[in-house]
Amino acid sequence: MNYKIIVSPIASENIAKAVDYYFYKASKKVALDFLNDYKKTYKSLQINPFYQFHDSNYRFLPFNKFPYIAFFIVDEPSKTVFLNAVFHTSLNPKKIPNK
Repeated sequence: MNYKIIVSPIASENIAKAVDYYFYKASKKVALDFLNDYKKTYKSLQINPFYQFHDSNYRFLPFNKFPYIAFFIVDEPSKTVFLNAVFHTSLNPKKIPNK
């Protein structure tokens, strides 16, 4: 059974900012490649969200090609994954969600 994914407004904003950045600073192709990498991460979470813990609450899954990490919480009883943030790995680590 696949898990339901709920994308938070913060994660949606993170994704939109990344797409805009790649679109305007690189190219449309790079922006689309980023979206495809995000979609692969999304599908991986639907199938099996039990990845490494970042702390006692959050789990994380790095993207395959781009330097981003998805932070999420799994609610096993409801088979739901709450995608809380998509974080660029070169940003200040103090900005990583931890609570």
